[in-house]
Amino acid sequence: MYNFSVPAGFKAYIDQIVVPGRTYAYTADGSGSRIGLLKGKKATVIMSRGWSYGDGSPISGCDLQEPWIRLILGFVGVTDIEFVVAEGAAHLDRGKVGRDEYLQSIRERVRLKTGLGMAT
Repeated sequence: MYNFSVPAGFKAYIDQIVVPGRTYAYTADGSGSRIGLLKGKKATVIMSRGWSYGDGSPISGCDLQEPWIRLILGFVGVTDIEFVVAEGAAHLDRGKVGRDEYLQSIRERVRLKTGLGMAT
């Protein structure tokens, strides 16, 4: 997360793949309605944040990252979305938690949600 949202490079990538006729289309009735062309697809989104923005956090309302990603994926038809969130990365910088300790739970969540083995 950068400034409560997605990094500019990721936004630029999204701008390249959200393309009429490829990932979404307008309906033929001329109403301006659109349909996502990626229906039936699943997305696993792995993201990191310096602080904890989850439910119950005093700054949970500042999380514009997950809702925006959910909106964009839904726009192109992907509604089966899993999020793996690595929160509290700032604790690494401050030496409050070790790298291996921090990454252990993240690797396990990625493995459980994706079925993929994770290199250590």
